[in-house]
Amino acid sequence: MKVEVQQVTERGRSISARERALRPSYRGRLRIQEARNHALGRTVVMAELLSLVDGPDSILVPALHDACVLSLANGRMRVRGFELVEGVQYAQTWDVRVS
Repeated sequence: MKVEVQQVTERGRSISARERALRPSYRGRLRIQEARNHALGRTVVMAELLSLVDGPDSILVPALHDACVLSLANGRMRVRGFELVEGVQYAQTWDVRVS
């Protein structure tokens, strides 16, 4: 599904609504699926934002592991999980608008 994603946190810390409005959002194709993560040694639900331009498997932002859809209404959703950045796990939430 084609979406626009705005990250709500950076390295696990909340970004204010004012600051988020100044940051870029990312447009792509949202994929949520169960996948085996060898680094974690288990299966996780992954949310990935894939590029519409750079190829079918080009990921735009770090994937969310243990992804959970918190809300879905009126063409918007919130997805929460954790991202792996340089080997460190950070909490992350995406504000997603369906195109």
